[in-house]
Amino acid sequence: MRKTALLTGVAGLLLMTAPAFAQDSTATPQTPAPASPPAAEQSQALELQPGSDVKGSDGAVLGKLEGARNTPAGQELTVRGSDGVLRGVPVSGGVRQDGAGVAVGWSASQFSAAPAITDAAQPAAPAEPPAEPAEPATPPSN
Repeated sequence: MRKTALLTGVAGLLLMTAPAFAQDSTATPQTPAPASPPAAEQSQALELQPGSDVKGSDGAVLGKLEGARNTPAGQELTVRGSDGVLRGVPVSGGVRQDGAGVAVGWSASQFSAAPAITDAAQPAAPAEPPAEPAEPATPPSN
């Protein structure tokens, strides 16, 4: 009889403390907290000012920044080299802030081998007005 009472008491104690065990196990989440995004994924604002120096991947100054443009191959920076020729540098190679200027992923040799940007946007010649007919059209006779 003592044995039965003892086992019943232990079983009752376990049944009473089971909710407390359940609450303790849910108090600490089993899933880890989401990590903060890596520094590379955080957006960085570039300050691109026309006239600022553009440096290549080899550290050489390629020229002065003129602006940016969209091409079928993607976006590129327009840079006027020391030789006075305007060339495009794709931003897909990498662009980062370098002091007051910018650094790009192209080397000086790649920049000098790039084709020159020609000013294809020349003003169109004004259209000539349509020629007047020599004789006015005669109304059809009935």
